[in-house]
Amino acid sequence: MQWGQIKTLFIICFLILDVFLVQQFFEKREQAQIGLLPDSTIEEQLEAEKITLGDLPKESIKETYISARRYVFNDEDQKKLDELENQSYEFFNDETILLSELEESVPIDVEASDEDITTKVKDQILYGDNYEYWGYNKEANKLLFFQSYKNNPIFFNESGVVIVFLNEDQEMTRYVQTMLDDFNKTGEKQELIKPKQAAITLFSRNELYNGDNVSDMNLGYYTLVPLSNGLQVFAPTWKILVNEERQYYVNAMEGQLISMDESTFVEDTIQNLLDQIEQ
Repeated sequence: MQWGQIKTLFIICFLILDVFLVQQFFEKREQAQIGLLPDSTIEEQLEAEKITLGDLPKESIKETYISARRYVFNDEDQKKLDELENQSYEFFNDETILLSELEESVPIDVEASDEDITTKVKDQILYGDNYEYWGYNKEANKLLFFQSYKNNPIFFNESGVVIVFLNEDQEMTRYVQTMLDDFNKTGEKQELIKPKQAAITLFSRNELYNGDNVSDMNLGYYTLVPLSNGLQVFAPTWKILVNEERQYYVNAMEGQLISMDESTFVEDTIQNLLDQIEQ
């Protein structure tokens, strides 16, 4: 490749980088400007759009980032699985993925309460108390469970998930499980952005529409960065429920809106885990 072509390639790369940085700058400035608006102005804007906020938490919360690694299943886990008479299992990817097949399918009423579904599935998996039922994904016909840390779910992480496979009769036939371990707090405690400010972030990004109701908000964790040595770092994250149906995620440390699609996560996670199993 000639020097002129190399120089042109570098110029194009720097231009793309500049555009990206400018975009990030304006997004952060917009968020900062919204954050500086007086509460009265914000409330007037929300009222004009008939957007209401439910009974959101009001107390200040201080939290840290956390880190963890993928758990390696061991001989003790095999003994526990052997006690579950209704399934045959195998470990993959250096014993970090558990794939279990139920010899007799277990009926699941996907319309039942979260508690009923949780109880039924927990009897079939390892360390069931470490997972929180997330929901039924109709498109994939699968149940999704997220691992939790101190009763707060770790959102959409393929290293801390149980995916339950259902047949056409909505019976549990198999599941794949991964788990995070070696949790540690990272850095000093910081005051999280308040739930109201997280809702304002949605408003500033045009994700709240006329007549919307921010009906609920809960704290969990979302992957901040996976490191090359297998360590993963998670940021406290607000899960925001709008109109009891739409879900959004806002980084509770820095206030950025996190883009996530559940169906894409389920599809990609299953494919990634299957690829690791095949390897």
